[in-house]
Amino acid sequence: MSRRLSFALSTALLATVVGTAPAHADTTIINLVGLPGGHSHRAMSINDSGLAVGSSIVRDVTRAVKFDGGRVTELVGPDGASVGLTAVNNHGAAVGTSTFPGVGGNAIRFDPDGKYSVLSTPFGYNYTRAAGIDDNGITYGVAARNDNSIPVSWRQNGALTAMKLPAGFTGGSVASASPNGYAAGFVYGPGQDWVPVRWNPDHSVTVLPLPAGGVRSRASAVNRNGDVVGTADLPGGGGPYGVRWNADGSMNMYGHMDEPTGVNDHGIAVGYGWADGQWRPFRWTREGEKLDLGLLSLAPSIEKLAINNDGVIVGSVWGTAYKWIVS
Repeated sequence: MSRRLSFALSTALLATVVGTAPAHADTTIINLVGLPGGHSHRAMSINDSGLAVGSSIVRDVTRAVKFDGGRVTELVGPDGASVGLTAVNNHGAAVGTSTFPGVGGNAIRFDPDGKYSVLSTPFGYNYTRAAGIDDNGITYGVAARNDNSIPVSWRQNGALTAMKLPAGFTGGSVASASPNGYAAGFVYGPGQDWVPVRWNPDHSVTVLPLPAGGVRSRASAVNRNGDVVGTADLPGGGGPYGVRWNADGSMNMYGHMDEPTGVNDHGIAVGYGWADGQWRPFRWTREGEKLDLGLLSLAPSIEKLAINNDGVIVGSVWGTAYKWIVS
């Protein structure tokens, strides 16, 4: 067992609860209008220059889009494919998944000039998806088949690598990546439910501790410092709790039904939670203050929220893409 892993496991009982009653932030909420004729739009990621990426559904076909300075532009993928984007790096390269009707999906990468590359699938697997891309152009994602999934990465030249799994684990998934090559997700194995992990720029993998009594957990996002956010299920069910794993080995708990999905390099997290009888978007400061970002309409569902280093937030509420700017 590595010193880092041993230290991380020893902190499992030292989690600090940082959840507080939500304050209402003074925010500007902007509707990111999608492609003409579209009926559902998603914003999934934003880089430090303010470029966001996601998708619009037009005539039942998902189309990859970027939102930039009030404009929406389609990134055209393979003919006849549905394409949705999940991440963008600081150079404007974006990744996502391309899917044909009745066929498993393939991870896809778009260069800043819009040229696309369908990424390879490892032998024996029938589906890949991309979850993150760092500033060196390395794409991170997952390859899946009926009985298993594994974390994988693709270099800028398309070369595929299976990412390291901790001893005793046989599968896993990547949720996101940082600009400098951290990645976050979960692993599993025989007798092991989801266990959160962080893959490091040196290609090692760090198992993150479960909260005391936790039955399973997953990491959702990581910043360039190695701070990770995600969720954990505790005994008795009833929904997850938000968690932040700090790079120094400490761990903080957010509230019940809090689901952080993004974190910037300043340690500010964003995500959603259940409050006032509906799902609501939230921001958590590094100190744990919980800020309600506000809604323009009821929110039966909220998808992943992301935040850049200027504090600009994007996400999707019930099929509409939004940007939040906190003053």
